[in-house]
Amino acid sequence: MHTPTREVSVMNGRFTVSGGYDPPVRIPDVVLKCVAFVGEATLRSADGAVSGDLLATGFFVSVPLFKQVRVPRFVYFVTAKHVASDLAGREAYFLANKKGGGVKPIETVVGNEWHLHPSDPTADIALIQVGVDRDLDVDTVGIEDFGTPERLKELNVGIGDLVHSTGLFTPAPGQQRNMPIVRVGNIAMMPEEQIQTELGFADVFLIEAHSLGGISGSPVFVRPTINFKLPPEMARSGVNNAFWYGHGATLLGLMHGHWDIRESEMNQAFFTHDRKHGVNMGIAIVVPAIKILETLFSPELAIERERMSEKIKRAFVPGTDSAREKKETEKAAEQSPFTRDDFEDALKKASRKIAPESKQ
Repeated sequence: MHTPTREVSVMNGRFTVSGGYDPPVRIPDVVLKCVAFVGEATLRSADGAVSGDLLATGFFVSVPLFKQVRVPRFVYFVTAKHVASDLAGREAYFLANKKGGGVKPIETVVGNEWHLHPSDPTADIALIQVGVDRDLDVDTVGIEDFGTPERLKELNVGIGDLVHSTGLFTPAPGQQRNMPIVRVGNIAMMPEEQIQTELGFADVFLIEAHSLGGISGSPVFVRPTINFKLPPEMARSGVNNAFWYGHGATLLGLMHGHWDIRESEMNQAFFTHDRKHGVNMGIAIVVPAIKILETLFSPELAIERERMSEKIKRAFVPGTDSAREKKETEKAAEQSPFTRDDFEDALKKASRKIAPESKQ
């Protein structure tokens, strides 16, 4: 969680080497590698080449195939619902970095329909299952690292804790590779009641950070403040505790956009959100990670994962329909989980891939 350091002191002919920790300032690799850019195709040449504009950001999350083991995993691409809605009927691409350079479009799995929150129309969440092949230089945010209410309470996350979001900076997206920009801020409000957004009154967090065009759909991570009790001799000097910033791989939620109102309504008690032309007040709206988790475990997706899991099991162990055989298969998977290559091969057999030009 921290970068270890060594401090040396000398007094009365004796020296002391003590361990300590510097608060980390680097962003974990998963935060940079979990994002992909969302683009719209606007021109197709005679030779079939496609060009277009980058519009927004999304990121990869993953769910274990089996409850007993961490890998292999189902992978989903998550972005804001308003981004998916804006792309309806258009030719869209999800572009991720390749190992060794360049970018590559991500293929969707099992249809090309976006999945929304099963019961909350104000949750600005849209996700779709994707296939992440071995050529891609990407990472996923596992559901184990979601900032659920229980996890945020356990980590003592609160007002003032550092947050950072990773996403598309449209003026400089990168020529040969995606170059995500990192925006840093802090939690400004963790409301105990719903807050008005352009989608209605919603469960959201507010963070102190300017949102830019292209960063909608970005993941937002929190770096909780950790309180360390100091030794009594230091406490007697008037210092009671010390604070360090913890790890930054806890997903707080998804970037909806900046808090904005029409300039003519700035001083009115009631106002209208205007995402495209509003005044950016330096406050951004974050959809809580629990809303993504609830979407991932909607009945429709849960049933679909179970169906695909059974197909993948049968691809490796024929005749797993009985309860006894199913139990033995899961036990074998726990002892010797499938390799990533095995899982990808089985997933191709169990799923119908969608051509890149049909993803919208």
